[in-house]
Amino acid sequence: MNRLREFINKSPWIGWALAGVLLVVAVVIYMRRIGGTDPYRLERMTENVTIKFADTGEEITMPRGRLEKQLRTAGSHLDPSKGLVNPKTGQPSGFIFDKSDWEETITRINAEKAEMAAKAPAAARLPPAGAATPTPAGTPTGSK
Repeated sequence: MNRLREFINKSPWIGWALAGVLLVVAVVIYMRRIGGTDPYRLERMTENVTIKFADTGEEITMPRGRLEKQLRTAGSHLDPSKGLVNPKTGQPSGFIFDKSDWEETITRINAEKAEMAAKAPAAARLPPAGAATPTPAGTPTGSK
């Protein structure tokens, strides 16, 4: 310990350099913690995203939160090759301008939908009323 103290006293610039490096590391750690990677943080949900419709070439902007709400109500599993429905043509041709952002969003929403379906009680996973229910194997379907 004394050797280190003597060395730093002989070369004070090394002490300042070490202090600078530690300060930079602390700032980086702090920025990562406050920035967060939560995909649902307020700043991310209120940012505008550009949607381009492939069939008409038209572009619109909307808040990311509204886009994700539309995607969540679109069905049980989202196909990344099918976008938002174009109100003018009725075709699913609207995609986020940034393709990687679109694919990440669809993958995340599909994973969350699958997780919620797995956690749902069995009664919530029953088919809708009036839907044909499969007959269990080995159950007679005819008369007694």
